[in-house]
Amino acid sequence: MKESSIKVIGIKDESRKDAHLSSLDKADGLKGILNSDFDDWSNFDSWESISVQQWIFSRALEVFRGKKIDIKCDCCEHNDLIPNDFESIKKEKCFGKKSAYMIEKVVDEIVLAKARRESDGTYSA
Repeated sequence: MKESSIKVIGIKDESRKDAHLSSLDKADGLKGILNSDFDDWSNFDSWESISVQQWIFSRALEVFRGKKIDIKCDCCEHNDLIPNDFESIKKEKCFGKKSAYMIEKVVDEIVLAKARRESDGTYSA
């Protein structure tokens, strides 16, 4: 995935002209999940809300297909950073950055599944 595929923007930031704008307020229940402990919210498969999983997965598919997305959080006035360090995401408070992390994680899973399917027709390692 290209580094510029996902950008987190704050309340006062403008979206990129070539990016699809995704607002966190459209993902009802996402903040509740992301407000829990890291071990809970970072395990995508354990999320009980199918609609929130679908929201994250849809954004991941957009990125996988080469589109750019801007995630507008409503917890920051200005925001243009995505933490690349696994350790720093554990301490992160911004829902936009947490969402970007989960989207990236799902994109990685999509890429891995595609590679496995293409190599031998199964998902096994």
